[in-house]
Amino acid sequence: MIQYYGYTVSPNQIETGEGFLICRNVPIARTGDMEYGASELGLSGGNSITVHRAPEEVFSPAAIASFEGKPVTNDHPPELLNPDSVSMYEEGHAQTVRQGRGEWEGYLIADLHIHSRSLIRAVQGGKREISPESSECHGCRRVFIDL
Repeated sequence: MIQYYGYTVSPNQIETGEGFLICRNVPIARTGDMEYGASELGLSGGNSITVHRAPEEVFSPAAIASFEGKPVTNDHPPELLNPDSVSMYEEGHAQTVRQGRGEWEGYLIADLHIHSRSLIRAVQGGKREISPESSECHGCRRVFIDL
């Protein structure tokens, strides 16, 4: 069991002694069919495309590892992050990435460590959509924080 020390804001939020925010048990990817615009997948045209995400893909060791320690951004940046652009967008990181259990068994979940004061305030003020970045998992970057 993972334990963090700090002040519990809600069952899934902990504020650390330094003032950072940890959002626990955040779904970051899921199995099943998902609809994407062609441009989201790097394709031309305005069509909508259904992508099936099989459990063996979502829960593969490579997919799980691809999220560990990755940057968390406030909404989608205009480009995939790399060492040259990360400092412009990173506001935290994903940690302890794992397959969900029970009602979350079809999801990949993580604990998101939020470092940026502006994003901490936004999440505490009700923001629920932020993005952990992984180049291994197209369409898995938009997450909703369950508080």
